[in-house]
Amino acid sequence: MTRLLAAASAGALFLLLRLTTPAPPVIGVGLLAVGLSAVAIAATWRWAATAAAVVFLLGYAAALGIERRPVDVGAALGFGLALLLLLGAVDLSARARGASLHGRVVGATLGRFIGLGAGALAAAMLAMALATGVATALTSTVAPLLAAAGALAFVWSLAVLVRRAARPS
Repeated sequence: MTRLLAAASAGALFLLLRLTTPAPPVIGVGLLAVGLSAVAIAATWRWAATAAAVVFLLGYAAALGIERRPVDVGAALGFGLALLLLLGAVDLSARARGASLHGRVVGATLGRFIGLGAGALAAAMLAMALATGVATALTSTVAPLLAAAGALAFVWSLAVLVRRAARPS
């Protein structure tokens, strides 16, 4: 079941690349990423899944650059969620290799992945709605200060997470 989810995620990622641009170099990069995904799914190798995710991401960035289009938030969010599911499903397969798992355990884990994705979707939609309202009210002099404050808050929260992870249990 997890391998099927990983394969479906890889297929969705390739389809999103293909829909973004039909350029042959991007399709070649996408096929390379699908090949790496197939190796990762078959052998349950995390490094191959990570490499596939990086190649998919590079292909998506190249596709946006070739088409010279602004980022579509919905497509980018779908792309990110498909990457999350690919990496999560391969990781679950790797950790469960050789173990006898019941359907409830796998279902609960995949449910957490899907719940996380739904939460990310809801947060992104809320952020877009708030950003649209705030963008009209901001002057051009305040916008860079607000962006810097947002970047600082992100770095601070990342530092807190790293510090918590480094703390001995």
